Amino acid sequence: MTLVLERMYDVYREYMVERRDMRSAHLPLAGSPWPLMLLLATYLYGVLHAGPRFMAQRKAYDLRKVIRVYNIVQVLINSVIFLWIVIKMFVVYRDYNFSCQVCNYTSDYRGMEEMYLSYSYFLLKVLDLADTVFFVLRKKQSHVSFLHVYHHTMMVIGSYFGMLYVPGGHAIMLGIWNTLVHAVMYLYYFVSSYGSQYSGWWKKHLTRMQLLQFVHLAFHFGIPLFFNSECKFPRFWMGVGFLQALFILGLFMDFYIKSYVVKRKEQ
Repeated sequence: MTLVLERMYDVYREYMVERRDMRSAHLPLAGSPWPLMLLLATYLYGVLHAGPRFMAQRKAYDLRKVIRVYNIVQVLINSVIFLWIVIKMFVVYRDYNFSCQVCNYTSDYRGMEEMYLSYSYFLLKVLDLADTVFFVLRKKQSHVSFLHVYHHTMMVIGSYFGMLYVPGGHAIMLGIWNTLVHAVMYLYYFVSSYGSQYSGWWKKHLTRMQLLQFVHLAFHFGIPLFFNSECKFPRFWMGVGFLQALFILGLFMDFYIKSYVVKRKEQ
């Protein structure tokens, strides 16, 4: 038993201390993984068990004003990060390699810029967890689906480990796509809160945009993974990005077919 514990400690130290990018170790939630694990455990317990029980005998909270402010904040933050990445990568530096972009682990301006962008993106994924909390407090538990909870949880975990091992580089395309989609998505939420007649159109095309995102990301990670053995971006993270894109694509495709294809045939 002692040997097992020692081995577990050695593995933890190797991957969480020695092999990680130490430039972000001093930042809140970016050092030890335990505070983040506690946060996610509290989130899952709250939205799946404690929250529904708490709301069982209570009326739904009216959070329309709070959520509108939250949506606008999300639009602004996602737009700023999206524009920052796109302008810097494709206008200022103009050296992004779509087939293989290695990470910059240096402490110069550009290396630190990519690291802080990765950290900002990670914090944004933590903020996204509020979506589920709002669903629970508004007694919309049907919206707390497997797709919703899995996606939000894995985005936090994925962005955390991405920040630790591959802050930027080839994986920055995920940040570009995700911030763009979320800027549009939260704008849709904000407009829909006022009862826009175009809400149905927005929702359908937003889902198509999300499908396009994961199709492109599957190719983005898959092509260098299978056809570019010279690429110096870590192949393990290429594989994680590829498989995750395919899995989420499958979940969103299932949602799209059930929501728009099947229902249209029934009508």
